Amino acid sequence: MPVNPLELIARCPVTLAMDIGTGTKDVLHFSPKNTIENNIKLVVPTPAILMANKLENHEENLAISGFTMGGGYLAKVLKRHVKKGRRVVMETLPAYTLRNNLEEIREAGIEVVETIEKPTHIFDEIELPLYFDLLSRFGVNTDEIEYIGLSVQDHGYNTSEESSRKNRFKYFLELLEKDLMPRSLVFRADNLPNVFERLESGALCVSRFRRSLKLVLIDTSFSAILGSNLDPRVHRTSGPILYINFGNGHVMACILRDGRIQAFFEHHTRVLKEKPGVILDYMTRLAEGNLPSEEIFRDDGNGCVTFDPQPFKNIAGVVVTGPRRHLMAQSGIPDYIEAAPGGDMMMTGPLGLLRGLSLLLQNTPA
Repeated sequence: MPVNPLELIARCPVTLAMDIGTGTKDVLHFSPKNTIENNIKLVVPTPAILMANKLENHEENLAISGFTMGGGYLAKVLKRHVKKGRRVVMETLPAYTLRNNLEEIREAGIEVVETIEKPTHIFDEIELPLYFDLLSRFGVNTDEIEYIGLSVQDHGYNTSEESSRKNRFKYFLELLEKDLMPRSLVFRADNLPNVFERLESGALCVSRFRRSLKLVLIDTSFSAILGSNLDPRVHRTSGPILYINFGNGHVMACILRDGRIQAFFEHHTRVLKEKPGVILDYMTRLAEGNLPSEEIFRDDGNGCVTFDPQPFKNIAGVVVTGPRRHLMAQSGIPDYIEAAPGGDMMMTGPLGLLRGLSLLLQNTPA
């Protein structure tokens, strides 16, 4: 009998896993006492969108403390506030929400200070007080939570001369060139590269809430891959597998064989949704090593890399996940699996965090 892939994470300790994307924040309270289906799951609007809506309607000056959040629309709202002639003062960590470069933030007219005594708003996309209170209301003993899993997209630090899109790829390549196994992109608080300010800020947020909590930290692109692999149909597929995650903000693709990363691709959903027919061409050339990263960058994507070229016909299976996965029907790729680990596609990220935690605890290949 083949091993149920969900048994790979069944021995994980009690964990509160959060995958914070562009549109939603997907949360799973995992306890090994329960089946996956009987654990508490939440899919809520991403905190950055809720905060952006609050700030959009704020007519006075802003004084913002707290931690780093996802940028995007929130950053645009803050810049519009400055253009309207209003003052925006931010502590360093929340200021990184706009860009991972304080020089450029100040050039945008935003004041960056060490401490704000009376903030008008507090940035916190982790929201542990809220979730611990909610879980306790559902009868959960929150003292038993041992790990917090965090998955966000982090572009890493860059200078004003560097593109944040290219910069993000540079850091991933530096890590993957040392080890092509997904565990090389799974971090604890003590080995997280210090260039990832958003993940580092999240770790600090957790530590300030409760120092005894341990952390597993993964970029949201890779937590989706690790989670997709937990679908039993995927686990039974032998050979190279192409994974595609159609997120609200980004489309990420990765080819894995025997737990080893063979190729990686990242683009923006807003671009590809206008021309989904190019996806087959992109994925074919990605597999075969004929897709230049610069071509993807010029198309307003992040980039791509192929470590082990192979004919596209050798791909044994295609696996799709993400809230925008309906785009796959227009991609030109005929046969694919819509991954739903634990029976729920929206839990792909949180379950990927648990798989990453199992790699840290067991030091086993993905």
